[in-house]
Amino acid sequence: MSAANTIDFSGLPLFNRIDARDCSLLFDCLGCRIRRYKKDDYIRMDGEMNSTVGTVLEGSVLTYTEDIWGKRTLISFITEGDVFGENIAFMGNGMEKPDLVYKSASSTLILFIPAGRITHPCKNACTFHHLLTQNMFALISAKNRSLMKKIDVISRGSVREKILAYLSMEALRSGSSTFRIPLRRSEMAEYLCINRSAMTRELASLKKEGIIDYDKNLFIIPSPEETL
Repeated sequence: MSAANTIDFSGLPLFNRIDARDCSLLFDCLGCRIRRYKKDDYIRMDGEMNSTVGTVLEGSVLTYTEDIWGKRTLISFITEGDVFGENIAFMGNGMEKPDLVYKSASSTLILFIPAGRITHPCKNACTFHHLLTQNMFALISAKNRSLMKKIDVISRGSVREKILAYLSMEALRSGSSTFRIPLRRSEMAEYLCINRSAMTRELASLKKEGIIDYDKNLFIIPSPEETL
């Protein structure tokens, strides 16, 4: 049995508008691979994997940049349905590759697709192949918007402003004033580029003032009437 037949692709943005019956054909057409990673495993995107795009089928992935001294900065949190590695895979020869490190934040299942098979339709001109290409670039566009939002968050002047901007972003993304954030406290501090102890103190102050409430990763932003 094909690996594609054992996985439910429905609901994944990359396969939007693609019939479930076509997924197995698409899997073989593109030469896809599926790999499982344990929590805290590093996902290597060098060698032959350098020219592939990953999409998270289960679990989540952290993306870091790394400088020449080995210092890492968390830049994004990739959840089910999101893609990664495209900023390396779609770059032309001779272009400077970004220094990115990918790490599984939980037990994670990833589908790898050769980038060249995405941008160059097969000789059969499969309809679902064209749909996949459209979906891929829609996901890349959404990812760029997400990174722009992060720039807005971390450009705020104080620890409090960064925390509130981040929580506002997560609330808007969930569509509710009660929501769960995907990051642990240490990861949240890394993402916001702030000291964890300072962040913890500010969270406690915000809770005491009634501006927010939280229990572990569950946050509530009360309505203005409730804070009076």
